[in-house]
Amino acid sequence: MKPQFNNDGYETRPGVLPKAALKVESLTDIETENIVKDYIDKRWQTLARPPLNKLKQPYLVPGATYDDLWDWDAFFTSCAIPEAGLIYAKGSIINLLDSPLHNGRPSKKASVAGEYDCYLHPYPLRAQFAYIVGKRLNSFEWLEPYWNKLLKIMRWYETATCDNDGFFRWQTLTGIDNNPSVYGRQPGIIAGVDLAAFHYREYLALSKLAEILNVEKAAEFKTKAASLKQLVQTRYWDVIDGMFYDIDRNIDYKVPGRQLITWDTYLKFRNWSCLYPLWANMATNEQAAILRDKIMDEDEFLAPCGIRSHSKKDPVYNNELSGGPSNWQGPVWGLSTCLTVYGLINYGFTADAYEVARRQQKTYALDIQQNGCIHEYYHGDTGQPIIKPGFLSWNILAGTLIENIKRGHDCTGFDLYNAGAQL
Repeated sequence: MKPQFNNDGYETRPGVLPKAALKVESLTDIETENIVKDYIDKRWQTLARPPLNKLKQPYLVPGATYDDLWDWDAFFTSCAIPEAGLIYAKGSIINLLDSPLHNGRPSKKASVAGEYDCYLHPYPLRAQFAYIVGKRLNSFEWLEPYWNKLLKIMRWYETATCDNDGFFRWQTLTGIDNNPSVYGRQPGIIAGVDLAAFHYREYLALSKLAEILNVEKAAEFKTKAASLKQLVQTRYWDVIDGMFYDIDRNIDYKVPGRQLITWDTYLKFRNWSCLYPLWANMATNEQAAILRDKIMDEDEFLAPCGIRSHSKKDPVYNNELSGGPSNWQGPVWGLSTCLTVYGLINYGFTADAYEVARRQQKTYALDIQQNGCIHEYYHGDTGQPIIKPGFLSWNILAGTLIENIKRGHDCTGFDLYNAGAQL
């Protein structure tokens, strides 16, 4: 049956339409935190799936209307899944590593039928996924058979998606569906700063795993991580705007005459992806301080309910209901909020991190009390839920966010960085 929508854009089937606008109620921080934690503790099992067809291990799905195994949903969910759910976290990364490679290219997702998507650009996260699951399990022996496959996957990224100057380029749309830097543009020309951040963390994870598995590769990956970090700090950073931007690498080197092309063409969309270097601990302290001011500016990224997926100052900014592509041009997502919180903590902005987390927690608690669920994303100006009630996925990061701020622990990073402010 075709979905029906009301004038506000909400589906009218039962359980979809919020009962009313979220009401500002008097909740203490402790009450808010407990409501969110209790909701997640009781519902994380809805993300768990038994082995299915070619997926030989139990695994995690995003929830709501989703049933497939997606790479970055499963990764971020696994970072915060309770101890009882680690069997599904481990199973998710093993399923991803067991999936066949298409010319070295890993799959983006696996369907409920066990079919693999090797065409959408897969996030470079398998090594960091495996590392964090191994840290949580305090065991890495299970990973030894997959080391060579991890190397083969990284070789594909380096040969098929990285240019001669060291810029990793998006080959298709990203998980940030309608990021205007990539959405609707030619494949293989955009060097995403968020993509560079994932690759930096991947190099660090490979270095850590090489040491743990006693493989002589640790120094090589540390060197590659350092080079990529330097590239991000110097080339992705616009010194005029004080912002990290994606870069258009569609350059024809044969056309110019004697003058070489030594400049970068920034795509000046202030998407939340521009903040990734804070989460990956790649920015300098000076760059982080500049970004902190933009993050905490209510006319840019700071919303009543968390961190906007796009700066309010950007003409692209909107809060339209959209699925396929999902809307990352303004609404507040759990992922944009939680990763920015950890980024702020990386550079010592703990009070700011707590304020951002507090806004998210209160919104989730009110949504749970009034509508019985958490939604996929929220309006960046009003904090009202917009779409997909019951979406959980990376929203479970919120269940331990306040606790992790107090503990100084980043469940998405552990000890990957070993530099800068220690978590």
